[in-house]
Amino acid sequence: MANPNRTVYSGPPLSGPGILWINSKITAPDKLSPELFKTWYEEAHIPDIIGAKKGSVLAAWRYQCANPERPAPYLALYSIPDLAFLQTAEFRAVPMVHEMLPEGGPIHKFANFDTRYYKKIQVFEKEGKTRPGMSRPAIQPAEGMEEELDKWYREEHLEQVSNEPGWIRSTRFELVFKVGDKGVANSEVTPKWLAIHEFEADGLLGDMPRPLNPVSDLTKKIVGNAIKVDAAKFTLIRGIGDELAPL
Repeated sequence: MANPNRTVYSGPPLSGPGILWINSKITAPDKLSPELFKTWYEEAHIPDIIGAKKGSVLAAWRYQCANPERPAPYLALYSIPDLAFLQTAEFRAVPMVHEMLPEGGPIHKFANFDTRYYKKIQVFEKEGKTRPGMSRPAIQPAEGMEEELDKWYREEHLEQVSNEPGWIRSTRFELVFKVGDKGVANSEVTPKWLAIHEFEADGLLGDMPRPLNPVSDLTKKIVGNAIKVDAAKFTLIRGIGDELAPL
């Protein structure tokens, strides 16, 4: 995006469907209120991204974490039919300044963004088209256990999740790129594998995803040995564009 202090993807050409995943938090609450952040995001920023290149972004959804203790409570997801869009001049030109922002922006002076590109690798669904809430576990497995992680999802875990009340679908992704601030060392582990489980509004209770029973030996092996597991529940704030588009 249009910020010279942020890294730009320069790897091999991207292709295929995926998502733009952006977790954010306000860092200057004395200057940027949650209400103004919401207005800028939904009335200016998301329309700028969707309108940057026709058909390149089908829809966007903004969520808020159900757990009030999560440091970065806001999540934006963009449905992208071809990740090649993220390498275009049109995407890089999306502005981060706006007259409604304090001092006109850029927004990075007042908020922090964890931006990731994920490619889609699996969709597990039965019926349902709504998108009111979701659980979002991201996992970085122990070294050498990626094949077992994939087996766990395909042969056991997704079927188990699908039996939970209100479940709609599960979609899995693989990390392609993480945007970072130039010159800033970041030792935080970013999980390579992401699963988004969508639920009806009344099907996901509590502030955090609950453990599934029974807990198999493979589950204990995968989760117990993982370098990092970041699981959270998010509730939908607003969808913009084709709200029934696939993630």
